[in-house]
Amino acid sequence: MTDMTPANLDQKYLVDPYVNWAKSEGVPIVAAAAIDLFAVETSPWARFGVKGAICHVDGRCDYLTAFLFEIAPGKSTTPIRHLYDECLYVLDGTGVSEFVLSDGTRHSVTWAPKSLIFVPVNASCTHKAEGASSARLIALNDMRYLMGLYRNETFIFNNDAPMSARQRKAVEAGFEVNLSRQMPQQAALSRGDSVIGADLTTLAAKSAGLAKRQMQGSHLLGVTGEGYTLSFESETSDIVKTDWQHGVLTGLPGMTFHQHFNAHAAPTSLMTVELGSLASPMFRSRRAAYGDTDVYASGHEIIPRANERADISKHRLD
Repeated sequence: MTDMTPANLDQKYLVDPYVNWAKSEGVPIVAAAAIDLFAVETSPWARFGVKGAICHVDGRCDYLTAFLFEIAPGKSTTPIRHLYDECLYVLDGTGVSEFVLSDGTRHSVTWAPKSLIFVPVNASCTHKAEGASSARLIALNDMRYLMGLYRNETFIFNNDAPMSARQRKAVEAGFEVNLSRQMPQQAALSRGDSVIGADLTTLAAKSAGLAKRQMQGSHLLGVTGEGYTLSFESETSDIVKTDWQHGVLTGLPGMTFHQHFNAHAAPTSLMTVELGSLASPMFRSRRAAYGDTDVYASGHEIIPRANERADISKHRLD
């Protein structure tokens, strides 16, 4: 029970430091079940020196958030470093990212549509659009989690603590993954020891995956083709259908079953992003998702095809 004595009546409760920070940034905050990132309107974002927006999808977890950047031709983001882990997916445009590590060494990586870039933690970074048209990137990061923990943007954005060991691992692993190349049907994409778990799933033509459930929520981004996801909580609960295609961001709520479908004649692929990667799982449930059978993975479950709900099996074309 809340203490309502006079000494405590002037205290604030249920404060969300991240939400308050996002509102103070002065850029559009887009909230929806599915967000077409190509259609989002952006406005100048002083912190990063380019146009941007903050994207909140329904069902998102309390760990990750999404920043959308629009970089004009020949322009760059403001050099900035941050303690949160981040990966950026290139929706459109070409360019280069430069990273200055804690020891002063510089590294750069070029990118094009469908590049996935992993930013070394607490390295000063800039992203420059080098083509004839603007570039649009979506950055998925755990800033929401860190702001909830520390509640101090100066600590997150102006912390000179060297992260040399982690930065070296990032350099050794490489900063970029090109998702336009042929990839395995299931691929763990994270580089170095980033705690951002990015995983790619490819569905063959007219096929479907199995219904799976994970502990915490995650973000889903369409990469190739188009498809849809059916979500449900139990054998008798209502089914929610969410359509996606390249550049559409949606959320997968935690402790809910999700089953992906491709009804088209060509393969399709989608990327899921959560806190917890193959190198740094963070949670027992994430370790189990990557194949560790020695941990208790509460809530992690896969429904075999033989046990599919009848109203879901009718969607299958395979």
